[in-house]
Amino acid sequence: MKDPCIRELLRETELKNYVLDSQTKIVEELSLPVANARIDMAIINGAFHGFEIKSASDTLKRLSTQIEAYSKVFDYLSIVTEDKFSSKILDSVPEWIGIYLCKEVDGVRSMTQIRTSLKNENREGVYIAKLLWRDELIECLERYNVPFRKKDRNWLLCSALANSLDVNTLSSIVRCKLKNRVNWKEE
Repeated sequence: MKDPCIRELLRETELKNYVLDSQTKIVEELSLPVANARIDMAIINGAFHGFEIKSASDTLKRLSTQIEAYSKVFDYLSIVTEDKFSSKILDSVPEWIGIYLCKEVDGVRSMTQIRTSLKNENREGVYIAKLLWRDELIECLERYNVPFRKKDRNWLLCSALANSLDVNTLSSIVRCKLKNRVNWKEE
């Protein structure tokens, strides 16, 4: 299957309830603040769940660096793949990462969960804070009375926010900001 077919299948099956949920935002191709990484699909609601697609036409060359980047941000992570890569992925990725296997046989597409994702304990607040735009960062810093200088660079603002809030609180704040965004492309 090609990537667009896998995305469609993912939306029709595993993400079906989220697509219709007004409290959930699904973002495709979400850019992450680590190593120029981008996750194929991000589910933003009471948790931050990333889905990376590795179709049979992909390679796994970047997978280890992608997982390193995703691990800094997502509460949960799942990889959606096909038979070609399923064994290799199952053997090589950390056990907290979920794995889905998709197939197409005689025109019938299916998706099966072969490993459930578990809560990621490796998130880093500074990278979660980097998902915020500058105005959102400043708003959060002011709201939580975190000292900062408006002329500071964004990474300093992110660091100040991350050092002042625990990772769960910060993640919750960031998810709320992302869900409420109207425009995902900052000009």
